[in-house]
Parts: sequence; C-alpha cells; structure tokens
Amino acid sequence: MTTKLHAVVDAIGLPLRIKPTPGHYGDCPQASSLLSGLKGVGHVIADAAYDADHLRAFIASDLKATAQIKANPTRSSVPTIDWRLYKERHQIECFFNKLKRYRRIAMRENIDRIHGVRPSRIRYDLVALNADRP
Repeated sequence: MTTKLHAVVDAIGLPLRIKPTPGHYGDCPQASSLLSGLKGVGHVIADAAYDADHLRAFIASDLKATAQIKANPTRSSVPTIDWRLYKERHQIECFFNKLKRYRRIAMRENIDRIHGVRPSRIRYDLVALNADRP
C-alpha cells in the first residue's frame, strides 16, 4: 500500500495545506478540495498531473486566479502558460525535498497515523521543518 502527499505552499514555499491520500488516487481530483477557501491567490502553479479543464475553471471562477498549469502531453489544445511564473513551481519541489528529511513522512511509515489517527505528528514535523527559516 502506498500513499501520496498533496500539498499547497505559498510563494516562499511555506505549507498552507497538506493532504495524504492512498497511492492509487489521482492527483487532479484532490486539487479542488485543497484549494477551496484559499484567499488572496493570484496564481495556481501546478504540473501536468493537475491539467484538467474543470480545475482550470474552478481556479478562474472560485479563486479568481490564473492557472499556470503545464499542459498534459495528451491534450489536443494547449492552453497558454507564463513560463516565467511556472518556474516558481520549484517552491513545491523544494518543500517536498525538505520534507524528505523527516523519514517518517517521506517513507510514509505508520501510514495509519498519517490517515487520521495522528495528524498532529505531520503538523509538528512541518513546524520543525520551517523553524530554521529566516
């Protein structure tokens, strides 16, 4: 059994929301629940796994933001993307790289706890992860 961690980070890479799901769940269906209710969002930057028309519509209508999502290679009509903004996606990659320092989360050990019994452990590790930031 595998697990995925879906996360939303701000412009400087600090985590806003994190959601663990079973490994066989798709990425895109998790996005709207993670993004709903966020305030002050200007751009949503995501990789091709999140490329779907319904997500782009949700971002435009509910968040009043622009979607900077790399097009899925199988898409026939490719939406425009601001590649300068898309480069900021490295913030989420850096976040997951730092998260790997904490083996318990990176290797998904004690998966039953991650799925709800002890979510405070994830929060504690996320606080510790950002304690050394300037």
